[in-house]
Amino acid sequence: MVPLHSRRRGLLGPLLALTLATIAAACASATESAPRGATAPEPTPTASTTSSTAPPPAAAEAGLDNAAPELDTDGDGVSDALEAKVAAAYLPFFSVHPGDKCNRHGLLYRIAPHPKEPKRLMMWVIALFEKDCGANGHPGDDETFGVVIDPDLPAPAGILAVRAISHQNTPCQRITTCGSCSGMTACTTAVRAGVQVPVVYASKDKHGTYSVLGTCSDLICDFGGCTLAPTASTAPTLNAGEPNRPLVTNLTKDGFITAANGWTEASLMNFDPWKAGDFGNAGDVSKDLVDDAFVVDTTSCPP
Repeated sequence: MVPLHSRRRGLLGPLLALTLATIAAACASATESAPRGATAPEPTPTASTTSSTAPPPAAAEAGLDNAAPELDTDGDGVSDALEAKVAAAYLPFFSVHPGDKCNRHGLLYRIAPHPKEPKRLMMWVIALFEKDCGANGHPGDDETFGVVIDPDLPAPAGILAVRAISHQNTPCQRITTCGSCSGMTACTTAVRAGVQVPVVYASKDKHGTYSVLGTCSDLICDFGGCTLAPTASTAPTLNAGEPNRPLVTNLTKDGFITAANGWTEASLMNFDPWKAGDFGNAGDVSKDLVDDAFVVDTTSCPP
């Protein structure tokens, strides 16, 4: 019988040889897969390490991907910077009659998600004139139009529809809608900021707004009619914000209706557009800014 310690010594040699052979084989394999001087391949990025913050291609093409990060002062889900860019890029050509005798005005706007089509935006624009100097003229004049916008498309393609309501809630009221959706009348366009955009016409002296020129011909309500101005309005524009989080509450302190801008009508100074009440002897701007009558259904436009 061989002693136990002799059997252990007898097994040790083969085991040691087997271990050394295994290590040598592993080293040879590593040398073959990664030759000397080669860089080891980087690990494939996983979902947790791959960036997902790049803007959608369509938004980048529209030029709206550089909007400020997160600041949304009026709390409507659209950033302040994006609202400013949308207003600058998608505002129609506002055509004030060249012969208008009381053309001093400014454009107050509100931008928010479309109430029924959340991927689109709705812009209400209220043209505030110092006076109506037509028949039965009066201090103050407010005329509104609405614009439906697809922010993933650059202007003018992203301007899906424009609706104007002239002399709203009076016997002279006329509703006109134009756009690119199926069944809509095509908008007349003119160049603003180097781009062909839809035109909104303001009638001479009375300022009734129309998105379709042929309807602005009433001898009683809009005597003098509408025409395409040589250039778009360059009047001041101002973001009103939202009803519960307004961005402006005094159009004089906010630099809109001021003597420096040529306004002289005392009754319009320090006007709060969100406070219920008439603008001079005209309409209630706080209602204009939220009026669903200007919201156009654009579901017939391609998504």
